[in-house]
Amino acid sequence: MRLRKFPAGQLRGALAGLLVALAQPGRLAAAAPLAEKVTGPASCAECHVEEIEAWKRTKHNRTLHELPRRPETAEMLLRLGLTKMKGERQCQDCHFLGQIIDEEYQTVAGIACESCHGASRDWIKTHGEYGKGAKQATETAAHRAARRVEAAAAGMIRADNIYALGAACYGCHIVADEKLANVGGHTPGSAGFNLLTWSQGEVRHTILHTGNKANPEAAPAHRRILFVVGGILETEYCFRAVAQATVKAGFGVTQARRADAARQLLEKIQALAPTPELAKIIAVARATGLRLNNAAELAAAADKIAALGREFAAQVTGEQLAGIDALLPGPEAYKGQPYQVPGSP
Repeated sequence: MRLRKFPAGQLRGALAGLLVALAQPGRLAAAAPLAEKVTGPASCAECHVEEIEAWKRTKHNRTLHELPRRPETAEMLLRLGLTKMKGERQCQDCHFLGQIIDEEYQTVAGIACESCHGASRDWIKTHGEYGKGAKQATETAAHRAARRVEAAAAGMIRADNIYALGAACYGCHIVADEKLANVGGHTPGSAGFNLLTWSQGEVRHTILHTGNKANPEAAPAHRRILFVVGGILETEYCFRAVAQATVKAGFGVTQARRADAARQLLEKIQALAPTPELAKIIAVARATGLRLNNAAELAAAADKIAALGREFAAQVTGEQLAGIDALLPGPEAYKGQPYQVPGSP
């Protein structure tokens, strides 16, 4: 397979166009895993051996077999008038990875590679093609840049696209379904969820960049970005959840309180490490009413926050955020134990 060649100017234009597309409302939904384009974890395992081993030890993987068997799951399905968890769309989208096999939808994994990085059928070959006769270590910089642009344009969500990657997390860890919570008894979202603390625990897989020798914690500058981008995403997705609230009950009250707490966190960050990018986000968030039956205003605000959040992630550096270190949770708050590469110190 051969990649298209991108002249320098065209490459910059392609990157700019991609960032614009990602900032558009609805772009994330279009990038969500689509069963007909899912290839399954095995398609990633050949090259990403240690990453797959790390994933096997996570709750994301174990949910495939463990969650459907819990008594509370059966009780929730009964309250909602649903049957098998793996056959219900409300459950499939966040708890499982589905694939079309022999023209039928089949649940093939728990939360897996494509749940976060996008269904891979259209980009997996490009992602792993380093040029004629080349390997990863000998790939030219120009080929690497073109390959990354082409894979992203085909739907791959790369680890350096922090806002889009984080959105895949918050889209499930903050529940935006009023009936699921109020009737089914599902929690309105993962308590204490934070992009920094959860990404640095058992889901950590920074293995590739160390030559498969370690699985290190993110560097301080990157941890700051993860924390602030997580706060922005929390605000966006809590706004989207509150937009679904129609009655004053557990779901709506919880999501409104969570949204307000997220706004307050952003204000603390801005006070310690001010940036014009975050100031714009706070202005939108503060001008929006967290009240019932306010879907249009809340959804519009969430879309604006998403666009501004992507700008923040693309433009603000971790060095600019050095003032927030006192706010950052430490390793004792990380969710689960990270995978240790065999033989690593």
